[in-house]
Amino acid sequence: MNIERFQEILDAFGADPRRWPEAERGAALALIAGSDAARSRQAEARRLDVLLDEISLPVRLDLDAAAIVAGVKDASGNVRLFRARKAMPFSVGWPSFAGLAAAAVAGFVIGWFHVADYGADTQSLASDQPAGLTYTDVAPW
Repeated sequence: MNIERFQEILDAFGADPRRWPEAERGAALALIAGSDAARSRQAEARRLDVLLDEISLPVRLDLDAAAIVAGVKDASGNVRLFRARKAMPFSVGWPSFAGLAAAAVAGFVIGWFHVADYGADTQSLASDQPAGLTYTDVAPW
């Protein structure tokens, strides 16, 4: 047993020899008996063990599977996989951008085809010329 392997045992199993692997326990105890470095490392591991033993984690052993499943079901009996999102006070997203884009396209089409001009020209054409369109009635673009 060397000091590096002894440190690995301490890191994995702690300072208490009862937790060490049986196959290596005798060699580790012999190393402690003959080495100040090994005794020092075991003392450090013992201090860490004491600190870890003082930590108490809240463990509830009284819960069963039925209680856990009941806790995640909603009123209709369906299992809730995700929490509901909070409603946003305003909506920013594709619906408002789609409306803006539609308004922009409509404005472009109206401006490009001069829809407002056709109404005025149609009335003057109706009084001055006979029914039917001629070449001069079409906008020059």
